[in-house]
Amino acid sequence: MKFIKTVKHFASGSDKFFDIFECTVDEVQVEQDSKGRKMLAVSIGDKEYKGLWNKSVEEHLTTNEGSPSFVVLWKSPKGTYMLAYSWAIWNNYITGDVCGDTTEGARETAETGDAFVYMWIDMANDRKYIGYHKGTLDDGYIASNDQLRQEYLADTSRFYRTILAWGTAPEMHTLETLLLLQLGAASAGSFFNISNNLRT
Repeated sequence: MKFIKTVKHFASGSDKFFDIFECTVDEVQVEQDSKGRKMLAVSIGDKEYKGLWNKSVEEHLTTNEGSPSFVVLWKSPKGTYMLAYSWAIWNNYITGDVCGDTTEGARETAETGDAFVYMWIDMANDRKYIGYHKGTLDDGYIASNDQLRQEYLADTSRFYRTILAWGTAPEMHTLETLLLLQLGAASAGSFFNISNNLRT
């Protein structure tokens, strides 16, 4: 696979970076995951990439199967590439729409600071967790909440993490507290959070 460029696209509540690669897709398959969700899987050489199913993405990949083409991949919070399911990104590249074009440098600029605020989403029941962490995206940190950690480790495929902001540790701790207070997360059954960071 030959890297072409990185594009920024708003998805699942925040801007995310997607990498476009020139390649030949050897095989396209539609399957279901353990939760019954429809998934799209492609084989490129000895690698396989999966993502949520999208009709237009499947049609594009199937039409170009075995021929020189391209794929759009997103690097998940776990550090592995997943097939992008948003057709808008694929279509923008096909039509030459450069809106959202960026570079690896822009990705690094967006991720400046020594800490970040994140939100975990349990896709099985839409339960959420908001936290902040001083470190990097790929340092293995999950959360300080015991229940969330146990459930995540029991079934990582259920959970999705989105990054809400980057900054200094004090800034991110303050932002985390403000979000917890505004959302009433500590008292809402739809959150794993049990504290709003304020001591009484």
